[in-house]
Amino acid sequence: MKPYNENIEFKNIDDYLEHWDNFFKKWEKDPKATFEENVIWKNRKGTGEKELEYDVFPQPYLGNIENHSVITLNLNPSRSKKNKENIEFEKNNLPKFNEAENYHKYAKGFPTYDIDFWQDQKKWIDRIFKDLGKEKPSEKKIKPFAIEICPWGSKKFQTLKINEDDPLIKYMDIHVFDVIEKVIDNSKLKIVLSVGKAYYDIFEHKESGFRKIIECTKLQNSKAWDLKLDIDEEIKAELNKAFFEEAWPKKKENNEDLRYVNRSFSFWKKNGVIYFNSWSPGSNKPPGEDFKDVEQEFFRIYKSLITK
Repeated sequence: MKPYNENIEFKNIDDYLEHWDNFFKKWEKDPKATFEENVIWKNRKGTGEKELEYDVFPQPYLGNIENHSVITLNLNPSRSKKNKENIEFEKNNLPKFNEAENYHKYAKGFPTYDIDFWQDQKKWIDRIFKDLGKEKPSEKKIKPFAIEICPWGSKKFQTLKINEDDPLIKYMDIHVFDVIEKVIDNSKLKIVLSVGKAYYDIFEHKESGFRKIIECTKLQNSKAWDLKLDIDEEIKAELNKAFFEEAWPKKKENNEDLRYVNRSFSFWKKNGVIYFNSWSPGSNKPPGEDFKDVEQEFFRIYKSLITK
């Protein structure tokens, strides 16, 4: 078996699948040694609740790579021997992995799709498809393809600080973004979805190769209506500030006056692929129904851009 090479480049989807199938053969024999070979994450091991755990079943991706609703970008599997959920996971899913021919046969059925996190994602994905005039994928029982930036589990994920000339940038290009470019032709919707500020920071990094198309962000810790509206100068579209001020959800905090809810929406582009990000402070949940009108307008603008 070839030694692990974190900078291996995948010529096609089959190379990617084979890479991870071989990875799991090594991991089954010696989890610790497999982790130690993975230099990128070995050097970002973390501590406490953020420690990456080599003896927890890794997860580089889930879903049917050849037939899926949309690609979702994820940080890492939130499984840890420090919580009870992992006991239930191992009880229900490790037997499925052991019975499968290889990892990609196991992952194809998207084990764990019934957990709350993915059920919330399913509702959000259905809503986006509806906003774009497409059939809800859940009605056809079509699931997403979920790709992880880090395959190793932890109770909480570390702050993903990326320095200049950081080898993590090349790692993500090879193991995540280049793979997405190869896979997205198999997606029903040609957008990559992400929920969380960490992805926004990755996209914004000057060496990441991403270009921001549109951003609509209600800034944190402010009572005033100070929505940040940003659109690429090459794109001819308008963001109606008055509409967003009227439609943007409000809530009471600490018995004070109503505040606008802090939330961000943005579209980014890298090598022809569109990435959609939404984040809210301290949360990895997708936007709720209260953002339905805002989201519809945002995707209306997006739809007008891709049809020009």
